[in-house]
Order: sequence, then structure tokens, then C-alpha cells
Amino acid sequence: MVAEKVEKEAAGQLLDAMYLDLFHLIEEHTQCKVNLERANASGAILLARTRFQAGGSNSVSKAQIPTENSAEFNALCRVIKAKDENEINIERHAVDKANGYVEPLHWFSVLPPMSLRHAVTKFRDCIELVAESTNLQRQLTDVLCWISKLRQSVLQQ
Repeated sequence: MVAEKVEKEAAGQLLDAMYLDLFHLIEEHTQCKVNLERANASGAILLARTRFQAGGSNSVSKAQIPTENSAEFNALCRVIKAKDENEINIERHAVDKANGYVEPLHWFSVLPPMSLRHAVTKFRDCIELVAESTNLQRQLTDVLCWISKLRQSVLQQ
């Protein structure tokens, strides 16, 4: 009788700790999404500023954007699974034309405006925030699964 009471109390304390972790993860995830929205909006505004400064619709032509007939190139950034297989990471490569890693920013001009460079930085930040948000979402799912299992075990006792 006493052992069951001690076990239930320990399970209750563990549930409390898990719920506290859950709330912290929810707060982090929400903050990450807010940061993602801000970075994305800032990048979009910077792109609009670049287009306005360049004179409207004549700043980019379809001939500058790669098509099926363009030379092959590799992405400078890739999403990869981490070693523990439950997280994702962003793998970045340096610009290296010999290996096919080209800077897309230079498709539009050799000296792009600063607002376009800042927009690129904002969108790179967005990629990092998406990976962080995904990892937080996976952690939330794991915590919810453990809470559910623990509650089922407490109810069965």
C-alpha cells in the first residue's frame, strides 16, 4: 500500500516535470515561429526595396534565372539528419565553382545592391529558424508521447 503511494507520487512528480518541459518547449517553439515570421517579412521588404531601387520590372529577366538547359550546380545549403536521427541540421557549403557550388546572388549582377545582400542574409536566417522549429516540434511530440505513456501507466496501477 505504501509502495503504491510512493510510486504514484513519484509518477506525479515526473509528470509535473514533463509538463513543465512541455510548456518551456511550447514557449521556445512559439518564439522561434515569431522570429521566423519577422525574418521572412524583413527579407521580403528588402527584396521589394531592391526592386524599387533597381527601377521596377526591368531589374530581373528570365534569361538570368537558370533553366533545364543551364549548367548543373549544387545547393549551397542542405537539410541533413543529425547523428541521433531525431534532429535535423543545416549543412552549408562554401562557394566553389569547380565543384558546382555557385552563389545564386551573382546570377543577377556581379555587384548586387546591399539591400539584396541583406535580404539573402535574412532568408538564410529563415532556413536556420525552420530547422530549429522542426527540431522543437519533434521534441514536443516526444514529450507528449512520454506524457501519454506515463499517464496510461499511472491509470493502470
